[in-house]
Amino acid sequence: MKEGFEKRACKGVSLRFSYVIFVSLLILVSLANLNFALDISKAAEIYKSYLSVSSDYYKETSSLVNLDLPLYRFFKIYFVGSKEKTETTKKTGDYLEALKPFENASSDEEKLAKAMFLAYWEAKLNNRKFDSELIKSSPIFNDFFNDYQFRIVGAFGNYAQDLSAYLFGADINLEHIPEELQKLRKNVIGDYVYTPVYNGEEEEVIALLIKEPEVIKSISEIITEAQQNSEQFDPETLIMRTRGTIFRSTFGLIAGLKNEIAKEFVRLTPVKANYLWLRWVAYIILFLVWYFGFKNVKIPLLLMISAETVYIGTFFSIQSTVDGMIYGIVLAIAIFFSLFYFLVKKEYVYFVFSLALGVVLFIPSFATRDLLMQEQFENSPFYRSLIEDIFKDDLSVIKIRLKDYNTIVNESVSKFSTLLSDLEIDTFDLPEELFVPENFEKRIQYAKSIGADEKDHKKEIEDFIYFESKRFSKVQKLLRAFEKDFAKFASVGSDGFRNYIIDFIESNFQSSHAKMLVDTVAKTKKSSYVLLPTYKVFYGLSASILLALALFLTALKREEAFVPLIGSVAVSLLTLLKTQTVFIQVGVPSISMYVNWLVPYILAVSLGFGIYWLYKNHILRRRERV
Repeated sequence: MKEGFEKRACKGVSLRFSYVIFVSLLILVSLANLNFALDISKAAEIYKSYLSVSSDYYKETSSLVNLDLPLYRFFKIYFVGSKEKTETTKKTGDYLEALKPFENASSDEEKLAKAMFLAYWEAKLNNRKFDSELIKSSPIFNDFFNDYQFRIVGAFGNYAQDLSAYLFGADINLEHIPEELQKLRKNVIGDYVYTPVYNGEEEEVIALLIKEPEVIKSISEIITEAQQNSEQFDPETLIMRTRGTIFRSTFGLIAGLKNEIAKEFVRLTPVKANYLWLRWVAYIILFLVWYFGFKNVKIPLLLMISAETVYIGTFFSIQSTVDGMIYGIVLAIAIFFSLFYFLVKKEYVYFVFSLALGVVLFIPSFATRDLLMQEQFENSPFYRSLIEDIFKDDLSVIKIRLKDYNTIVNESVSKFSTLLSDLEIDTFDLPEELFVPENFEKRIQYAKSIGADEKDHKKEIEDFIYFESKRFSKVQKLLRAFEKDFAKFASVGSDGFRNYIIDFIESNFQSSHAKMLVDTVAKTKKSSYVLLPTYKVFYGLSASILLALALFLTALKREEAFVPLIGSVAVSLLTLLKTQTVFIQVGVPSISMYVNWLVPYILAVSLGFGIYWLYKNHILRRRERV
């Protein structure tokens, strides 16, 4: 009989599932009136106020994002590299979580508005369209919605349980029960004593949800069917099964709110159009018209190259994902093709210029004091992110290396104790220094000293000495790596950051190893400048792309090479300006810096190639003859 009930229940659930989808759609249509006690219109007004550049929150966020975020990412990359050793790849939205937007928020509406505002910044920094997909993938919005949904789901689950118990005859007080459901109350659990679990949380949401006609109808069917089959289950099981069925029937409605919220905020966000991409359409139309109409591609090709030269030198977005991918590929292909072509054709001067460009891209060319860590950065929320990334994250370079270090030193003491046990040597008769983790050499010397007296254990002693020497070598290598990293950190870090490094060392190392690393930090002089390679500076990178394009066109024997060549020389001259824009990484604002000194490598290469190109194309020779 129980099996028959379960079959009917499955069939009923299946029918109800299809029905509930329809019900959910109807309720979502009336979202503006329901909103689950979350006032979307109020949140929207707060959000729109944040978008005003005169608002305090906009100014605060803009300052932190444009000034501190690039510094945080620069220091992180400068110290330990750009590779993120995390379970999921970090993106701009993950960096913005450092702002902790919900800490001082007084309502769900304010939390939602801040989450949307930071999602807007995420789109802005990545030059992406602010759409529903971006919002739903935003970690800050997901933090808000998951917390909100968790509260709603938990509250409604408890209410559904009390409602089930009440309609089955339990003697409890429960508010907001519609009259239609009141009529279904029937004692099917006898004298079972039920303890209520709903304590009034999210009451406004529950009251709105339970009054919906279609929800009432769905719950009525569930309760009626459960009452008809109540004899098959004990009261507690009956109540819990009914709770689960009611809960599942409304969960899709609650979860569907996420997409509706995202759509609403996309709708009211001003769209900033970028028409620069239309140049590609114009290029294609121009090329096709000239090719089929005049059977000539020289003029459209010249115009296209000229337009791109202007774009690369002025409008090129150094932090755009699209621009970065397109021009990064152009730069790489142009350099490698030029190197290969000129080498094969034995045009060694052009080959040298191509090679010089590849080298100049990565050698330090600019020096600035602006990227040395200042004391005020320690007050930034992004400073805490920097500390977390470098010293606290279990997958950070320092933490992984520290784990290896601890494993080796603990293994050393353990293996030494095992050897002594095998040799039946009383550890209490030995000096304590032998058991200090970092005293590898002492343990090796002791093992060698007892080798002659312990001939029966010669192999065990030799094995210990061999592997202990290996462990000692590994620890020395790890310590050298720690020294190198800590010295690098201290060289550009503020005094507070240097003190944090010392505290970290004293907390994780002992005795001579700790002293050695602390001395390394203390003796490290603060750098006078931070050196940057050519590709990190906007004009340096733009000039390099144009020069690579000129080399590529020269290899193809195209006269149009003079256009990007002129552009390269012109943009290279701009690298002499004292204020430059530094590229940090995609999705993070570039930062303006004052250049204290520079070596204009890219200007020298551009001028050198330009003069040689003019000479090879007989332009200078003609002037000599004249």
